[in-house]
Amino acid sequence: METVIPINPNLLTGFADSKEFDKTDFAGYPYFEYLLAPTTFECQHYVDYFRVGAHTLFVGLWLGGYSWTNFISDNGTNHGWQVSFSDLENDAEEGAARYTLQYEDTGNSAGGFVFYWNTTTYSDPSDAWDNDVLYLLHGIGLLANTDIASLLISLLFLQLPEVPPLVNVLIVVPIWASIVYVLWFVVKEMIPFL
Repeated sequence: METVIPINPNLLTGFADSKEFDKTDFAGYPYFEYLLAPTTFECQHYVDYFRVGAHTLFVGLWLGGYSWTNFISDNGTNHGWQVSFSDLENDAEEGAARYTLQYEDTGNSAGGFVFYWNTTTYSDPSDAWDNDVLYLLHGIGLLANTDIASLLISLLFLQLPEVPPLVNVLIVVPIWASIVYVLWFVVKEMIPFL
């Protein structure tokens, strides 16, 4: 009996939107196309590696172009635009390898990607893939378990996840201006001779 089964990925990882799939979804093709938020992604599998790209639209039409993503492991290793079975095995902890996806051309986040399999039945991800039980999960959006304090701190120090720096600055400048004004007003009222 297998202990790893497909489950609701929102409960597992806290993604706002996600897609879970396995080898059977590829249906004999080397790619699997899926929609997350407004973006169409494609996961491609070739002999020894996987890669993920978003369809690049031109005037609302897809003309066959991709924005490829880099796989960045939890320890910070950037595997580039493809991750191999040996990379998965080296990065895995208890049968799960987690990656942050980052667009190669812009550096923006494309969400997170998780590969997981039953380690008691299959010793490595390649064996799990051959037996249709290597599960792939791509998710985007803020984690549901992010607490408000860490979100506010990341806002104030220009570190909001998946937000471009310019937008982050436009959001935080009025907040810092208000904080400075309130502090100035409090100090001015507490020391009457200033």
